[in-house]
Amino acid sequence: MPILLAAGVILYLMVFQFRPNYPPIFIGLIMAAAGVLMLERAINNWWLEKNPPTSDPALVNFLYNYIPYYRGLPPNLRKDYERLLEKIISKTEFYSRAGSDLSDALKALCCIYPAVFSFQTQTQLIKKFNTVVFYGHPFLTPNFPDQVHVSEVDFEDGVYIYTIDHLQLGYRGSAYFNTALYEAAKVWLSKYEGAETVREISPSVAEVLEASDYGEKELSAYCGMLPDDSTALLIHHFFTFPEQIERLYPEAYKKLTEILGDYHVLSKRPVII
Repeated sequence: MPILLAAGVILYLMVFQFRPNYPPIFIGLIMAAAGVLMLERAINNWWLEKNPPTSDPALVNFLYNYIPYYRGLPPNLRKDYERLLEKIISKTEFYSRAGSDLSDALKALCCIYPAVFSFQTQTQLIKKFNTVVFYGHPFLTPNFPDQVHVSEVDFEDGVYIYTIDHLQLGYRGSAYFNTALYEAAKVWLSKYEGAETVREISPSVAEVLEASDYGEKELSAYCGMLPDDSTALLIHHFFTFPEQIERLYPEAYKKLTEILGDYHVLSKRPVII
């Protein structure tokens, strides 16, 4: 945007203020260059649509082995999901407060579930929520100045914040709380038009936790503070403990499957390699 503004100012001065000092062909070249700058984003998006990037084999292997939603998708939909995930990663800005470089794998962990929600419901999240900040330890923020915690979404600025260790642990099985899934669910609920219909039937935090292997005390100690969005927690457990949610809260389970599908419930479908 600063480049476009500068180009506009220069073009205005050359055409309307100093035009007698420059030959027409030079002004034409400047106008053409400014036009290219203004169309750069559209050109890049068009090129990506026509020439989608090839998915990283390591990422595809991780998705298949650790993301039940991806594994349950038909092969043709897997490719579409991969392209969306790559697009979201490429449009996200990542910042490290951990004093180390960020791997591509770490960046992908933050984007997997935003891509799931966007892919499944056609809800665009990346337009506003396109920044991720990583810490090497639990942190304090202006939103929670008195509680050290391990994940957060700043809704005003569109920023996800994660500690690296807890983010990675979330993908090692249902014994660990997936902070990326929970925070992505909060973001999705803030943008999805039908979110209120889900919130209306959501159990309380204490009730949702009855479906998991940990309770309020354990989760609060793990996260630094108890996750307080019961609907986002319900969605987290819908993906990590689907059979338990179906058994305990069949109405909520039915509603979520209507919106988010049940591709992740591998016990209900044959897995196609």
